[in-house]
Amino acid sequence: MGPEEKLFRQYYKSLCHFAWKFVGESSVAEDLVQDAFITFFKEERRMDESENFMRNYLFTAVRFSCLKYIRHEKVKEKYWSHIDFREEDEHSIELSMIHTEVLNEVYRIIAQMPQACQQIFKMGYLEGLSNLEITERLQVSINTVKTQKQRGMKMLLERLHPEFLPFIIFLLK
Repeated sequence: MGPEEKLFRQYYKSLCHFAWKFVGESSVAEDLVQDAFITFFKEERRMDESENFMRNYLFTAVRFSCLKYIRHEKVKEKYWSHIDFREEDEHSIELSMIHTEVLNEVYRIIAQMPQACQQIFKMGYLEGLSNLEITERLQVSINTVKTQKQRGMKMLLERLHPEFLPFIIFLLK
C-alpha cells in the first residue's frame, strides 16, 4: 500500500463525516472530500510531509470546500431564511474535528470486538437501548447484556488513544 492510499484510508471516513456535518448530504460530502484528496495528491511542492500537516491541510481544504458549496447553493436564500446559520468559529471547527476523530476511533475499536459484544455494545451505547430492550430483541439474559456491555467498554477504554478519553463521556451519553 502506497503512502497516498494509506493517507486516504486513514482520513477518508473522518473527513466525510466532517464534511457531512456542514453540508448535510453524504454524497456531496464524499465528492468534496474526494476533490480535496485529488488536489492534495496533485500538489507537487508540499512544504511539509508530516502527518500533522497533511491532516490539517485536508481538514482545512474540506472545510473551505464545504463553505464554498453552501454559499453557492441556488436555494440558499430560502434555506438560510429558515435556519439560524453562522459560520463556525475556529473553536467550534476544532471541536467538530475532534468529535469526528473520536467517533472514527470508537467505530474502529467496536469493529474489533467479538460479534456478540459488538452488537450489544452498539445497541446499548450508540442506539441508546436499555438493557431490557436489548434482552427482548436478542432473546438473551439481562446478565449477558450487562456482561457484554462491560466487556465492550473495557475493550474501548483499553484501546482508545488516551487523549480521546475525556471526549468519550460526551460521545456515549
